[in-house]
This record gives sequence, structure tokens and C-alpha cells, in this order.
Amino acid sequence: MKKYIVIAAALLLSACASRPAQPPLALTLTPVLAQQATSQLAVQLSSKDERNHNYIAIIDSGATNVEEFQPESNIASTFQAALTKQFASEGVTVNTASTSNIAINIQQALVKVTQGLVKHDIDSQLQIELVVTTPKGTFSKKYSARSTKQEPFKVTREEIAQSLEKMMNSVLKEIAKDGELHQYLTENV
Repeated sequence: MKKYIVIAAALLLSACASRPAQPPLALTLTPVLAQQATSQLAVQLSSKDERNHNYIAIIDSGATNVEEFQPESNIASTFQAALTKQFASEGVTVNTASTSNIAINIQQALVKVTQGLVKHDIDSQLQIELVVTTPKGTFSKKYSARSTKQEPFKVTREEIAQSLEKMMNSVLKEIAKDGELHQYLTENV
């Protein structure tokens, strides 16, 4: 009888200790497509996730209950694919033989949710650095976005994904409108 009590207690404790892994979040980005290509340039494009963790979102429900959410695909690759489409619409093509390179460095990308009993707070932060290296020199610029909001009830996976997508799309728009970046590309590539 004692043996069964010990086994039952061990099973109960192991069930409490293990937390099921969250399914990965899918991100869908919307590049800003130009109506007309303004230049015909060729660059190499690379991306790197410089963060020291793989998750893109965490939900803190208090005490020791923290859930981490991974992206469905590498966040740097996702942003690179969207930026490649955006540049292509502007007449900037990706060519591995080019002597010019644009490096995308993801420095920060996190949606932090503090879950309460009847509400949740979402604090989202994104920072991306573009480094353009050409035979004529280097151009570097950081783009960032941040948002906070408070909503009733429990947060959903869709809200988490939308929060990060909104920031990444905002940075894509900022890059599309960046006259300084486009001038550097036009004059130096």
C-alpha cells in the first residue's frame, strides 16, 4: 500500500512540475511594396539574430509560472524575407555576387505579457540594426519600435503574434521611408 502512495505522489508531483511546451508562433509580415522601382541595384543580404535567447514572447502569470513562445521560423530569416521583397519592389535585387552587403541584425525582439486575474499588460520591444557595407564605406542605422497596451481577460496567442508583427511591419515602413538609407544605397552601391 505504501508503495502505491509513493508512486501516486511522485506522479502528482511530476505533473505539477512539467509544463507543456507552447506551440511556435507564426509571424506574417507585410513588406511595403513600391509602386515603381526607382533604382537598379544589387546587394547581398544577410541576417543574424543577436539576442541571447530563442523565444519571442513570454507570459508571466506570477510566482514561477512563466511561459515562453518560440517563433515558427527563425525571426531573422522571417524579417530578411520580407525586406528582400520590399527591396525588390524598389529595384534593389539580392545577388550573392555583389560586392555590397546589407546585414540585418536583430538586437531585440520580445513581447512580454504580465497576466493578471482579470487583465493583461503587453509590453513589446523591437530593435533592428541595418549595416550596409560597400567598397566605398559603411552605413549603419538602428530602427526600433515599442508598444504597450492593457487589455481585459486572458491574452491570446493571436494577440502576442499581432503585437510583434505590428512592430516588425512598423520597422519595415520606417526602412521604406528612410531617405538617408536610400540615398546611401543609390550613391555607393
